[in-house]
Amino acid sequence: MKKDVTNKKSDLLFGYFLVMGTAFFTAFSYIFGKKVSETLYPETVAFYWFFGAFLFALIKRMIFSICGTTFRVPLKDLHKYKDVMIVSSIVTVFGVAFWVIALRAAGPPVTSFLMKFQVVFSVVLGALFLNERLRSLEIFGIILTIIGGLVITYDTSIFELKGSFYAILAAFCYSCLFIIVRKKGTNLNMMMVATLRSLGVSIVGILYLCVSGKFQFPSNIDLINMLIGGTCGAYIGKALQFQAIKLVDVSRTTAVTPLEAVFVVLLTFLFFDTVPSSMKLFGGGLILTGVIFLLIFRKDNFN
Repeated sequence: MKKDVTNKKSDLLFGYFLVMGTAFFTAFSYIFGKKVSETLYPETVAFYWFFGAFLFALIKRMIFSICGTTFRVPLKDLHKYKDVMIVSSIVTVFGVAFWVIALRAAGPPVTSFLMKFQVVFSVVLGALFLNERLRSLEIFGIILTIIGGLVITYDTSIFELKGSFYAILAAFCYSCLFIIVRKKGTNLNMMMVATLRSLGVSIVGILYLCVSGKFQFPSNIDLINMLIGGTCGAYIGKALQFQAIKLVDVSRTTAVTPLEAVFVVLLTFLFFDTVPSSMKLFGGGLILTGVIFLLIFRKDNFN
């Protein structure tokens, strides 16, 4: 019994470590997304974003095969991923489309904050469909992370109602995605789930671009930024988060992800030589405080 308790606690800590990785790589995706030219259609950006993630997954699989690594899913087991691939691809298509529209209409700061509504949606959906519960002090930690995200990313000069509406829709789509993965992907390889999701979105994206006549050939620098951004956010970040969902409640997983705003502040300084304001540093402090509350007061009944 004591060994089981220790294992569960270790799994929980590892789950939070994965969530930290999710926040870091997702922050990178915002940085590279900001570098992409706005002359490209949002749908075009979405396609190359996920195509880059899928290419990375293929290259990784080839390297593993050459090295003789057995960390892969046998072809005979791929049928187990059919439902998750189809549903997650459809939800993601809508989610990324709404996210790109919001990014263009409201701008990265406002979009980044409103995407934190994933926390609220995940708490509600987790309670409705997964029987998850949060204690009062954990809810206080979530509130602090949301307020911190608001302080860091809010910018009244570029706030637009249309962009805000689509950002909230995108947040809802991604919350639904996490619930789906939690319910249907418990015993699946999360790297394969992320790979098939990227493939599914790429297929839908290229079909739409060809039919609508919106297909574009980006410049070399835009292509590189989209491929790297997609690899960081759509593949590595989501694969880590999908794995974390198997170890940590969905509501707590999404509650910790606003930590990405702190990484965005640091990466913005490194890439764009922009010094964070005292207000952004204050917001980062609130987020870190909220995360600490979530970690300290996470008291599962292991016995």
